[in-house]
Amino acid sequence: MRQVVALSVLALVVLAAAVAWHLGLFAQARGALVAAQRAFQAPLAEGVRALKAHQPGAVAGLIWLGFLYGVLHAAGPGHGKVVLGAWAFSARARLLKVAVITLAASLAQAAVAIGLVLAGAWAFGLGRSQLTGLAEGPVTRAGEWALVALGLFLVLRGAFGLRRGRGAAPLAQPVAHTHDDGCGCGHAHAPAPEAAARAGLPEALMLIAGVALRPCTGAVFVMLLTVLIGAPLAGAAAVLAMGLGTALVTLAVALASAKLGTEVLSGAQGRRLRRAADVAQIAVGLGIVALYL
Repeated sequence: MRQVVALSVLALVVLAAAVAWHLGLFAQARGALVAAQRAFQAPLAEGVRALKAHQPGAVAGLIWLGFLYGVLHAAGPGHGKVVLGAWAFSARARLLKVAVITLAASLAQAAVAIGLVLAGAWAFGLGRSQLTGLAEGPVTRAGEWALVALGLFLVLRGAFGLRRGRGAAPLAQPVAHTHDDGCGCGHAHAPAPEAAARAGLPEALMLIAGVALRPCTGAVFVMLLTVLIGAPLAGAAAVLAMGLGTALVTLAVALASAKLGTEVLSGAQGRRLRRAADVAQIAVGLGIVALYL
């Protein structure tokens, strides 16, 4: 019953997304959110001016503004949520692992913005337009290639899983009795926790790198302004707060996707569960490659 409900929810989400796309609602929402992000840069600049004037509470105010901007940025258009959500749906990882990887990706994204500005402004004397071009050009492209590598990794792992499944011995016929965890029949009624937590270090690193190497231009903007007024530590704190704000929204998407994926796959047992998970990984991997290649 739970699997039917989960599949129904997934079907409704896909249907609603298709209807919204057809009506142009996504384009309207994207325009509104992009405009809101641009408008929010004025309060950020005002916060930097307050910091330069040494006004009381200026540091805390800038950090709070950074957090709010991060939430707004995450609510807007972006492939990071799509990739993290799709990966979490297919990964069969524990919710704690999904949360750790999502938080690490958001904070690493903030750290890349900090490092980019400090290295570019101090070592090479780059200005805002040059740093923004660097962030949106070569750095972002490197992140896209990392995500392509993640997609190929998922496709290959899913394909190898299906191949192993075809060569495996058939499962024994079920014994005619009511199964439970303590029945002692020797049959696996659900995947072991170790088998369920399939999100390994390679894919986690590729996922984090793919998100991190797409720094937010708002973070670059704030970091550069604070460097110019001689307050890089305050700027770094504000940018990290942006990362936490972004993580708040992205984490909700990833955890909901992981939970839905668990519910959808939980109705299958044994080989059917492995096949369903392998097919899901192939589909997600192909989607990621098509999105970024």
